[in-house]
Amino acid sequence: MYSHHKILASILFFAVMFFSYSAKLLLPESFVSNTITFLSIVFGFYLTGLSILFGSNFSKRLGQEEDMRKKTQTKLHTLRAYFKYSSLASLSSIFVLLLLNLMGLTANNEHKLIVSSVSVWIVDICVDQLLTAISLGLVAVSIMFMSLLFRVFFNAFLEEGS
Repeated sequence: MYSHHKILASILFFAVMFFSYSAKLLLPESFVSNTITFLSIVFGFYLTGLSILFGSNFSKRLGQEEDMRKKTQTKLHTLRAYFKYSSLASLSSIFVLLLLNLMGLTANNEHKLIVSSVSVWIVDICVDQLLTAISLGLVAVSIMFMSLLFRVFFNAFLEEGS
């Protein structure tokens, strides 16, 4: 994966996390459920995309071309890295959102299963807000990777069609 995309993903993650924690956001249960469904569909899209690319001329061409930005690998290796990071971001998002839901840390749940704040050194950390911030950061990164992979699929579609 290219370093500028790693940097962009890191900045996006921490920016969304910071703003959602600062705004004291708590996600409604319906939003959590809808986001889990959306990310599950995206993950299925990744698996379908991999299976479609498996035997295509596009993947054969990518396997033969050297990546100009990373001289030690082919473009197919770079695409594999994007799939790996995208899948990891989606699955991590789903896991954290499920954790939020199972622990009762959604906005409309009055029966929280854990302590809502923890003191670390002198700083009070609100667990529900922290998990919400982490989940929103991961969702933002998942959407970023999804948009990057969509561009690859559109290019593959155009190449296979000609």
